[in-house]
Amino acid sequence: MQLDALKYFLYVVEDRSISKAAKKAHISQSALSQMIHKLEEDLGYELLNRSNRGVTLTPMGEIVIKYANNIIKNFDKMMVDLSNHQKQQSKITVTGTWSLVAYSLPCMIYNVKKRFPEVEFDLVAKNLDEILSDIKNDLSDLGFIDVYMEEEDNLMYYNMGKEKVVLIAKSDYKIPDKITLSELVDVELIMCTINKKTCENIDISLKPLHKKLDNLNIMFKADSLTAVKSSILNGFGVAFVPYESIKYELYEEAIKLIEVEGLNLDYDIYMVSKKTKELSEVVRASREYLIEEGRKSFC
Repeated sequence: MQLDALKYFLYVVEDRSISKAAKKAHISQSALSQMIHKLEEDLGYELLNRSNRGVTLTPMGEIVIKYANNIIKNFDKMMVDLSNHQKQQSKITVTGTWSLVAYSLPCMIYNVKKRFPEVEFDLVAKNLDEILSDIKNDLSDLGFIDVYMEEEDNLMYYNMGKEKVVLIAKSDYKIPDKITLSELVDVELIMCTINKKTCENIDISLKPLHKKLDNLNIMFKADSLTAVKSSILNGFGVAFVPYESIKYELYEEAIKLIEVEGLNLDYDIYMVSKKTKELSEVVRASREYLIEEGRKSFC
């Protein structure tokens, strides 16, 4: 089976048109049609329903598309690894949750790069399922997540410390420096949805009050820490954010911390990788360095 045909099949499905896909692939429409037919012959199944309105996937096509992306990504990574080996170079891909990549992991990458200057590091933000899937499929070497998973599928987990979560407001915002959980219910809150762990922990903490997250006075929700911080600096309310993300604003005294009695939203950070025997020498060395350094490697 030709890998190019599989790539072009993805183009066709994405554009729902063989003609549009042919333009994207810079080949003739007839040549692309022949390649797709050859792909169907090789697999032994019809993958596309063709009509004047374009193309749609058959049930067999749905199965192929589910695996095609990983097949191509693995092939591309194999070619990179081959090239790196030939050049005596190494590359490590690190994936992490959006909030960790935004603030905590860059310092870690900087520190490990200092230790292994010959290694090229790529840092990518993804959701939990994507991180674990990429590790399992060798599309990523090390992952950083905020949920402990049972050790399965040949993966190993290492506790790297805690992410501190704090409640912040603009420095002149009219709110006491210390409030109760009951008082939190009435405060105007900007909710950052980038970290589901914080949302889950708030829900748990509100149970004794017979309240849930949605019972809070949430002005709006945002999936961007930058948008949340901007709203706070404009005096729009208060927000729960990772401590690492507001160090500069605290130093500049642009914002202040608010203590909520009895509320602790800190959560653990875990590094995940495949088992040692399946790792390259450079990934294994980088992982061991990070385990040894632990929390010191973060910002």
